[in-house]
Amino acid sequence: MIFFIKETSDSEYCMLASHDQQTQTTYRIIYISKLTKMMILLCGVIHTGLFLFFALLNVDSSKAKQSFGENNINLTAISEKWLSYANLLEDSGLNSFWILGTVDFVAQILVLFFMFRLFGLYEKGEIFRVQNCRYLQLIGITLFSYGLAMIFLPALVSLFINLFFEYQKLEIFYYFGSVELTQLIWGSVILVISWVMKEACLMKAEQGLVI
Repeated sequence: MIFFIKETSDSEYCMLASHDQQTQTTYRIIYISKLTKMMILLCGVIHTGLFLFFALLNVDSSKAKQSFGENNINLTAISEKWLSYANLLEDSGLNSFWILGTVDFVAQILVLFFMFRLFGLYEKGEIFRVQNCRYLQLIGITLFSYGLAMIFLPALVSLFINLFFEYQKLEIFYYFGSVELTQLIWGSVILVISWVMKEACLMKAEQGLVI
């Protein structure tokens, strides 16, 4: 009888220890999620401020790049891969910022927004939820789509302008390199991860699995 009581006490102690460990892990996740949300919000503010700066700059002119301090500090509103094409657009009298810069801005803001919402769920302690997987999926779709845009957007812009406007004929360019490949790979990997996590969440909900 005494041995039986001791065994039960050990079992309860293990359960309490496991619960305390899970609680500490949850608190750490919540704390890290709060910090990450602040960093994402800061990045979003900086990115929006940079976009608005170039938007004001391009009210009466066409500039996708701005230098300060004898060119020691350079700000650009578009991807570095598109700078040569931006110069080509400006030479033809077109505003490269509104054509290319808005695509950069929207893609990156969408990624930051979905990340902010994702870590918002983590902050609430909602780790394994289908909605988390949905935000991961949206991040993957945005990155993959942005990778495709980096390859094909200049060609589509040139084709559209050549067909419907009377500007100087623009050459059709396709850009494909390590940057575009990286975007496509990361987008694909995140999509796969979101699918795996979604399946795991569904299995947990259906079978009561503990992850």
